[in-house]
Amino acid sequence: MMQHNSSGGRRDSRDQIDDSYLQQQLQQDELSDDDNAAPDMQEEEDIAEKEDPFKLALDDLEGRVAVAINDVKCHPGVRSSGGVPVHDELATMLRPVIEVAAHTAPSIARSYYSGGPDGVEASCDEVYDRVVSDLVLPFMLEIAQSDTIPAKRSASLEFFHSFWTECQKAGSWLDSSIKGAGQGQYFPPNLGPYGSGSASGHSATTTATTPVLRAQQKRRVQKRTAHESEILRYWIKASSYCTVPGVFTSDVSEDAVSSRGVIAASASLRPALRHICRKIQDADDKGAVKLYIPCMKMVEGVFNKLFAADSGEGVRSACLKFLEIVAVCCSSRGQSDSRRRSKAHNSRDFSIEDLPEGHPIITKEALESIAEYAMSVLRGFVTMGGQVKIDSNLMSDVMVINDGLPSTSVVNILKPAALSYLALESSVAVDEDQQVEFDIDRSIAEYEFNLSHKSYSLAINAVSMLAVNRPDFFEEAATCLARRAADPPLPTSDSNESGLSKSGSLAVSAHLKATCLTLLRNPLSVTRRGSEILHKALVKHEMTQQADKALAMARQAAALKTAGRAARNRAQMFYEWDASEQTDKRSSKRSRETDDALSKMRAAKKARGLGNGIQLPSSLVDAVELILLNLKNLPSSRPTGGVNKSRKRAITFDYVVDAVMTNGASLAEDEGRWYERDGGNCWSLEIGEGDTKNIECNYKLDEKTLLAAEVGRDATKKIAKEERSEKKATEELPKIFRMQCQTAASQALNRIIKTTANSHGNGMIDFGNQVAAKLAWTLRNVKPSSVLKDSQEVAAESIHRVGSKIWEGQKGNALASLPDKENTVDQPGLEKFVEEYPLVAACLAKDLTPNLGANTSTPSLNQPSTISNPSHTLAASVLNEAYMESCQSPRDVKKLHYVKAFDIFAATVVHNSDQANSKPNDAEKKRVATLGTSAITQDLGILPYIPPSSLRFLGGLCDIGGITKKAQDAGRKASSQTIATSAAINAGKMSAEKRATAALIAIRDVTFQRSKIETRRAAVDCAISIAAGLIPSSSAIEDKALKLVMNVLFPKNENIRAFVVEAAISALEHAAEYSIQNYDKFKQVKTEGSSSKDQEQSSFVVDEEKLAIERVKKPALLFMALCVREPDMMKQLMQQTCRPHADLLATAARENMAKLTRALAAKHGSADIALQVAEMAGTDEIPMLLAFLDNLTPVGDRNLPPEDLIEACHKIQESKSSPDGGKDPRFIIPVVTGMKRVDLVKKLPEFVLADDHIFMAALEQMGSRLNRHALIYRDEPDEENPVLTGMTLCEIFVCLHRMDFASSKIPQKRYLDAVRLCLEDEEIFTDAVVREALDYISGSFLAEDATLPLAYMRTIILTCSKHESLHNWICHMLLPRLIEGKVYSDRRQWEGWMRCARMLETAGVDGIQEAINKLPSEQLELYRTKYPPQ
Repeated sequence: MMQHNSSGGRRDSRDQIDDSYLQQQLQQDELSDDDNAAPDMQEEEDIAEKEDPFKLALDDLEGRVAVAINDVKCHPGVRSSGGVPVHDELATMLRPVIEVAAHTAPSIARSYYSGGPDGVEASCDEVYDRVVSDLVLPFMLEIAQSDTIPAKRSASLEFFHSFWTECQKAGSWLDSSIKGAGQGQYFPPNLGPYGSGSASGHSATTTATTPVLRAQQKRRVQKRTAHESEILRYWIKASSYCTVPGVFTSDVSEDAVSSRGVIAASASLRPALRHICRKIQDADDKGAVKLYIPCMKMVEGVFNKLFAADSGEGVRSACLKFLEIVAVCCSSRGQSDSRRRSKAHNSRDFSIEDLPEGHPIITKEALESIAEYAMSVLRGFVTMGGQVKIDSNLMSDVMVINDGLPSTSVVNILKPAALSYLALESSVAVDEDQQVEFDIDRSIAEYEFNLSHKSYSLAINAVSMLAVNRPDFFEEAATCLARRAADPPLPTSDSNESGLSKSGSLAVSAHLKATCLTLLRNPLSVTRRGSEILHKALVKHEMTQQADKALAMARQAAALKTAGRAARNRAQMFYEWDASEQTDKRSSKRSRETDDALSKMRAAKKARGLGNGIQLPSSLVDAVELILLNLKNLPSSRPTGGVNKSRKRAITFDYVVDAVMTNGASLAEDEGRWYERDGGNCWSLEIGEGDTKNIECNYKLDEKTLLAAEVGRDATKKIAKEERSEKKATEELPKIFRMQCQTAASQALNRIIKTTANSHGNGMIDFGNQVAAKLAWTLRNVKPSSVLKDSQEVAAESIHRVGSKIWEGQKGNALASLPDKENTVDQPGLEKFVEEYPLVAACLAKDLTPNLGANTSTPSLNQPSTISNPSHTLAASVLNEAYMESCQSPRDVKKLHYVKAFDIFAATVVHNSDQANSKPNDAEKKRVATLGTSAITQDLGILPYIPPSSLRFLGGLCDIGGITKKAQDAGRKASSQTIATSAAINAGKMSAEKRATAALIAIRDVTFQRSKIETRRAAVDCAISIAAGLIPSSSAIEDKALKLVMNVLFPKNENIRAFVVEAAISALEHAAEYSIQNYDKFKQVKTEGSSSKDQEQSSFVVDEEKLAIERVKKPALLFMALCVREPDMMKQLMQQTCRPHADLLATAARENMAKLTRALAAKHGSADIALQVAEMAGTDEIPMLLAFLDNLTPVGDRNLPPEDLIEACHKIQESKSSPDGGKDPRFIIPVVTGMKRVDLVKKLPEFVLADDHIFMAALEQMGSRLNRHALIYRDEPDEENPVLTGMTLCEIFVCLHRMDFASSKIPQKRYLDAVRLCLEDEEIFTDAVVREALDYISGSFLAEDATLPLAYMRTIILTCSKHESLHNWICHMLLPRLIEGKVYSDRRQWEGWMRCARMLETAGVDGIQEAINKLPSEQLELYRTKYPPQ
């Protein structure tokens, strides 16, 4: 029995008090010399304690808790009454402990506190420490750790769960109803354990407005977090102790305690992880690790129980559920649509998205690895029915990591188990077409253990739950479940030890099928690519109807998630109607069948001309009586009025059959229109003799019809003899008969297409399409029927719109023509072909005609069964027929027919895509455009020959600039579009981009798979045209085309590389031609715009020029990208950009030269590529070479040009010298920032001799990297070994004055002009720079006793006239210093000094008289003699 001390209890879990603190307390007790003082004080304290109600209440709480815990420890562990289980009995005994610790204790602290607002905190802390921290938690942990009775251990584990739940209620220690706790909000003192304990007041959270309240809030939040951390640690430790093996000798007791421990671990894992996240957010890394380590120990213990071969069924089931929770918590939520659309996030859920970044140990990568292996283990359980034998080699140091991290031990347990299954899975070959077939012999596999029925069901549920709640796992979960459903587990037999009984095997099989059906119904099966294998698995179990319905629901739900508001509203209305129909009694099956029969009967009467017929009474008796009464009124003979005695067609059996087959329509037909009755009476069948297998049948045309045809032919001949020769007349047929034959043939073709569309087998579809294709090519100049008329009009419109756009581009646009004649589009020839073969055009466009299936007289001509398989489409049959005719006939006409037919098909696809882009709200147009794109991309891989001209049409699919602009406009905040319209436009843009991407993929496949050179070249030309902007497109598609050319086509082989280079050069040449042709236009517009005062006109000029530059920039960018791969192409680039008047192309090239130079330097080296490009450049290409060298220099103040690049530039300068030996300084300007200062001083005369703009550009480049030191003249550390690079502006100005222009053969005038140019550029050489340079020269003149430069005083005079801000400095500092240096000893300098002084004196500058008076008397007299005082 436990001995309880009411004054304090036990403190097993708390830190011990410091020894120094104890010694200090003892010293304070011994300060008094009075022997009676201490006993008196102790007695007073005892009396006060006895009278304090708070102390008395606290002692009472401790006593109640101690009694309840003692009763539990003394319990024998078996139920005392017959009806109550022992676990419920122990829970009832521990209920007072939970009530006191969770609710009564904080209530006592709130009721009996004293000392103001801080008193309630002190009382709550004391109550919590004495009741919860020192008494309840340690003793309950002791029971869970060391009690020998399994029931009491289980009760202690259940206690921690219940205590955690109760502590989160209103007024308790972990009051979870305080929404602002820890999130920057202030909760008043009446909330949580410090208030009344009611949840009603928790909504009044406000913001802490005073420092006192903020400090109080922070302090209370910290205490709440500490309490939560302590309770979780005890809970986790208790769960871990119960999973330790070998505690009980009895396996039953061991399994009972272990299963309860695993359940407790499952309940404590999510709260612990959420608390760890809060610790990391509060920057308490140590506190997070303090809870994270025992948490991982707990997980490790549970997983050891899972893979133990001797674990019982209850333990393994609980471990499987725990494994599911671990996989969920350690994985990512992904982009789950259901979770993303939910209004409120489930606060109890946890994923790695909730884990903050920055912790060195607790990382997302560590948890993700746990989740991946946990998922693999679960898949192995479901697929194999147990744990595959773990190879001992997997336990070696190669596979097991020992890095000391807490999560590593968990991974080391899961990893061998997962790898053992993955190794077995990877060894089985899976057919891509039959992914559901997973041929593995499980009977020969060795197992650690097999799953029972319960464990198997839990594993299936775990995989299913992960698939739904963690979309990243959906595909592999669906694959796993589908494969197992296709091959369900068998019951245990002599050859199979699955661990399942017969009933268990059937139950697991049914569970697998139900789970697959549930997952297939989920929209994630469509978006996460798992629907196909799930559908195959269900079909294998003869559940096709259920699978089709589930898949349709998933597709509809997935489509509605991204659909607009209108689509969702329509879906809701459909569901409402469907529900109403189910509740309506009139919509029963029998009523519907009756209504259908009545409607059919009325339609048949109306077709026979009976109208409503004789209206008889509904009662049969009344109807018979009415007929009998009217029998006597019948006339004795048939009336003659209104009866046609000369019936053209006798009523025979064939007549009746014809009327029945046509539903009475033949009764109203003209006998002359025999072709509208499916032959009618015109054909007769004669059956010959023979056995049942070989019967001869002969079909003959009716004699009357033949006679009519012969009479018509004779009449035509007779008329023709009078007008033309006999020979020509015999070749003509009667006009009426010929028209009837054409109409009959057209309708026959329509019936064949109709029958084929209603067929289900591929063989019948192929046969029907082949017959229809043959007829379409045979029936030349035959007009299509009314049904196919729309398709023929669509084909004609496609040729007119798409073909004319390409045709006009070929004729007038210099950027859009290709040299090969086979690549060109003959738009007039295509229009003529459509008129000559209208049925061929109609058949080609039949599957691509929008709303054709809406006609009730014909089936849907866009059925997925035909369009999804390109080899079974009518268009493919027409093209195949044309190709076979071209192969059999040596004439080029047949080949031309195939080419034109393919062009019409491609033009129709592009036209439908354009229509869908122009009307993004039209779902039908979007559907047809998508199906057409899919058909042509697949046909390009199936058809035997691809005409190069059709690839020009295929590039039209990338023309999505219009829909892209619409989407951008709709995305603006100021857009007037509604939400539904904006959503439809964005959806249309995405569909257009998908179609354009499919076209690029088809171009790639044609380039790689076709053998004909002209086809491959045309495909490459098409890709180059899209990437270079020659074919209109969006920026995203142009980038994809550029990546296709550079990363896929160009590196493939030498032939394709040559095609790419040839097409790129052609595109660049066209860009240059466009620039030259528009040079005069933009020059004139610029001149008019600059002279015009209209601001709008000027902006229009700028915009026009930008558009023109943007147009030629795309070919330039493409060519530059190829130059990185082939540097020799730089010659072509420089030649084209430096052509006369190609300013637009040159501007575009210079704007993007930096990207090219960086790429070339990184791949080939800056010095080598500079020399290589310089060798290619001629005299006309020097401007582009200079731009190349300028951009080749590294960017940034700290990035100096390398030495090899500097040497390369000097070599280039030498190689490009003029015939007279003159060197062009422009070649070294890009690298002057990296040259030594001593070298730059030597090069300075070359810059001075150059033109003014070259000279100033060189000076600006010298000081560009030393702007921060522009006012400093640096001194060399070692004059013999100079190291300073570049020149500051101050150094440039000083060296320019000190330059010996005479020895450098520089005219004095040019030398003085160079100084003047520097002074005039006030943006570079500011007044501060000029002042510091003049100051440095004067200081050197004074200190070194040197002579002043020739232009020095002239510079000072120019400075006085330009920089008024330097007047005072010149008067007070510079002029006196020059007097001190005896400037008057040099006649020219003295003359300059006097002029400067006189200029300042005339300007009335203060202090100039003081400077003048400092002159010696002789010089002062000379000055005054020349310049008398004013």
